[in-house]
Amino acid sequence: MINVIIVGACGKMSTALVSAIAKEKDIKIVAGIESIGHPLIGTPIGIGFIQDNLQKVIHHADIVVEFAIPEITLDNVKISANARKPYIIGTTGLKDLDVIKRYSKKIPILISANFSLGVNLLYKLTEISANLLRDFDVEIIEAHHKMKRDAPSGTAKNLAEIIKKVRDEKEVKIHSIRAGDIVGEHSVMFIGQGERLELVHRATNRNAFATGVIHAIRFLVKQKPGLFSLEDLFLTKPASQY
Repeated sequence: MINVIIVGACGKMSTALVSAIAKEKDIKIVAGIESIGHPLIGTPIGIGFIQDNLQKVIHHADIVVEFAIPEITLDNVKISANARKPYIIGTTGLKDLDVIKRYSKKIPILISANFSLGVNLLYKLTEISANLLRDFDVEIIEAHHKMKRDAPSGTAKNLAEIIKKVRDEKEVKIHSIRAGDIVGEHSVMFIGQGERLELVHRATNRNAFATGVIHAIRFLVKQKPGLFSLEDLFLTKPASQY
């Protein structure tokens, strides 16, 4: 049995993950973490309770999963590293990646801006298209719900970085939409003379992301210290085997 603690336990993504883990036979949630004063602190989550401090419950975990805000990431990764517990980061907008890299020398850490298996295939298709369609203009359009904090999304930034690396370009235009309850949409448009190729991924609910996190949990608990991405999971064996 894999014991999981979720940081940012009451967010939209974490709520979907809690529901998904409840259906798994080999994973259980032993605690959730939320900010001090949150109204749901002390309420049940999985087989444990929501707490206001990871340090209080870290000893119960085999792995920690975070979908929260960047301001708390480094403190919680430090707690997890000192306890030698693997850490999955789904939080976007991180700035201190060098610090996280240092912690990855103590524990396995997996960072992904998007845990959808389809989006991670979109990354690969974008790389191939950017290489083969070098004379085409390229722009990215992303859309999310109006409560999403960051714009552009981490996924859109990753897509732009892939294109810039392949083409050795300095800038790729990203257009962001924040409206309604859009779960997540990303389009990469390659526009030539008289034709256009669009690579599109649309998430209709957060179950797709939760499934990817579950695969990542099973993958990361078996790894030695290091910094991983969801692509590392794919390169090892098909995600469905985790």
